[in-house]
Amino acid sequence: MSAAIKLSSPATREFWEIPVLFEDGHLLALDKPAGLLISPDRYDPQRPSLMKLLHTAIAGARPWARERGLDYLMNAHRLDPEMSGVILLAKNKPALIALANLFGAEKPVKKFIALVQGQPPEINLK
Repeated sequence: MSAAIKLSSPATREFWEIPVLFEDGHLLALDKPAGLLISPDRYDPQRPSLMKLLHTAIAGARPWARERGLDYLMNAHRLDPEMSGVILLAKNKPALIALANLFGAEKPVKKFIALVQGQPPEINLK
């Protein structure tokens, strides 16, 4: 299977090649790029969103979706549009329910990492 999922928005002429970080029979983990919404924007429905792009590609039987036999894909959580990071998708409804139960129980640990350059100035806290 392909190590990246290719998505495009004809309306905005944007293109994304989204790396697949993990995949098994129930889950798909993608490296969401910064600037891409997860779900459609109700105020700007023409703005591309990951889930709309994925669902359109599945309905259009794109090669990456066909080779995976996908007919269902749903996000288990969200990331802010400005954030890049791992987005976990369920390939079937039982997997989505299991993930929703885990996230609802606050069992997953969220870890944020920032890459910075330089050193902040020293601050006198007295």
